[in-house]
Amino acid sequence: MKAPIKTVTTIAAAALFAIGLAGCGDKPTASVGKTVVSGAADIGGAYKLINQDGVAVTEITALGKPQLIYFGFSYCPDVCPTALQKMGAVQARIDPAADKLNYLFISVDPERDTPESLKLYVTANGFPKGLTGLTGTQDQIDAVKSAYKVYSQKVPTPDSAADYTVDHSDIIYLMDKDGTFVEFFFGKSTVPEMAERIRTHLKTGK
Repeated sequence: MKAPIKTVTTIAAAALFAIGLAGCGDKPTASVGKTVVSGAADIGGAYKLINQDGVAVTEITALGKPQLIYFGFSYCPDVCPTALQKMGAVQARIDPAADKLNYLFISVDPERDTPESLKLYVTANGFPKGLTGLTGTQDQIDAVKSAYKVYSQKVPTPDSAADYTVDHSDIIYLMDKDGTFVEFFFGKSTVPEMAERIRTHLKTGK
C-alpha cells in the first residue's frame, strides 16, 4: 500500500531538516538532491517580512522568477558567507546579468539583523548581485522558518565578544517562479552541480 502524499512529504521535510542541520562553524554532511519521491514537498508558503530598504514584502514580491533562498544571519562567521558566495558563483555561471532568478537571504537573527545592517551585509563581495535581505519580528521569522522547515536556535557564547551565536540549518532552496519548491542544496553541493541543476530548471521548469 502506498503512503499518502501528505505522509511522504512529511517524511521528506523531516529528512531535509535532519540532513541540512549545521551550526555555524560545523561542517555540513550532505550534498544535493530532492528527497521527495511522490507528491510535492510541503516547503514554502506565505510570509510577511521587511527588506533591507525597510519596505514590507510578502512571498508574492519574489514571484515571477525562480528563487534561490538561504536562511542565516549576518554575524555568522563562516557557514553563511560560504553559502552566499556559492550562490554568487552560481549566479556568475548562469545568471551574470542577475535577471533570471531572485536571490533571497532571510535572517534567523532578527534581534541583530535590522534592515539597516542587512543593507550593508547583502552587498558583500562574492554575494549574488541583487541579493535581497529579509528580516522581521521574531514571530514573523518563526512563521517563515516553519513554512520552509528551517531550524535555528540561539546559543549563548559567554567566552566570546558576542553574547550569542545561532545554530541553524544550512540549506539553499530553489523555488520556481510560482514559489513552489523544486530542489535544495547543502554545504557539499558544488557550484557546477548547483549551476547545472538550476540551468535545467530554467530550461524545463522542472
